[in-house]
Amino acid sequence: MLGTFTATLPLSAYASPTLSNPAEPEANFEAALSAFNSGQYTEALRLAETAANLGSTDAAVMAGYILRYGKAGRTDMTAARKWYEKSAMKGHPDALVALGEMGLRGQAGLTETDAVSYLTRASDAGRTDAMRALSDLYRTGQGVDSNTEESQRLLKQAAQSFDSEATKRLGDSLFETDPKTALKHYEAAAKAGHIEAAYIAGVMYAENFDIRPNSQRSATLLRQAAQGGHPAAMADYGLLVYQGYGADKSAESAANWFRKSAEAGDAEGQFLYAFTLAKGEGVTQNMEDAYYWVLKSGETGVDEYDADKRTLREGLEASVDPAAQARVRAKL
Repeated sequence: MLGTFTATLPLSAYASPTLSNPAEPEANFEAALSAFNSGQYTEALRLAETAANLGSTDAAVMAGYILRYGKAGRTDMTAARKWYEKSAMKGHPDALVALGEMGLRGQAGLTETDAVSYLTRASDAGRTDAMRALSDLYRTGQGVDSNTEESQRLLKQAAQSFDSEATKRLGDSLFETDPKTALKHYEAAAKAGHIEAAYIAGVMYAENFDIRPNSQRSATLLRQAAQGGHPAAMADYGLLVYQGYGADKSAESAANWFRKSAEAGDAEGQFLYAFTLAKGEGVTQNMEDAYYWVLKSGETGVDEYDADKRTLREGLEASVDPAAQARVRAKL
């Protein structure tokens, strides 16, 4: 992304440096980096500006980052732009991407047209995040004439450089028109570790009419996404385990996945966990907790699904004593 530092302090930044050897900009940058990583951001800014004035492009990027994000106590977009531009003149990719993002946000007088120029240079230097950003601009026509072919070309270029997010976005761009090719991109992104892509591919193998159903492949991909912390995937994979669809059937494992999904905030997972608690399948039966989770799950706006929730809720209200219901509502 745009500044890959981690550093911050108030600006006595323009004071003269107290470095043992100010003739060595890279050594000075290392001192600035050490201060940055120690949380001494004012000192880091002072040292970075000194090193930048001696020719260190990395130091100029650091100074721009500190000023842009107010790490040293105040934000100064104009000064940040100055330092980034000093580094961008020598082709520093981080500076180019940062200026591109500032242009998209209209910061320090930069425009979307400026953003396209800087991001193009960063893209030419091999930055895949710049390729993705440019792809979006060509797709939407921001700062440049809309060009679907160029948008796709940039995504493919980033994907060929092993950018899993770009590969996933290629899938997104083809999802409606060419789901089979989209699936290939999603699976490639999933292989590279992209959790959302794994989830989408897993669902496609189970539910997309253009894709030949494959229960084992669906379960494998959904398990990957679930293990990666995707809340909806936890619920869906738990359901596959509950049904024994492409995975070993286990009420206990399913209930555990439903619980994880519910606690992660997924509405379907909350409903499914309420269901298992109410039935006592794979988990100790607990009507009060079941009532809590079915209320927590809310409504989806899908009549058939909400009807199932209402049926469960009404059944629980008939069996859970009023005091327990009051505790649940107070907790919510």
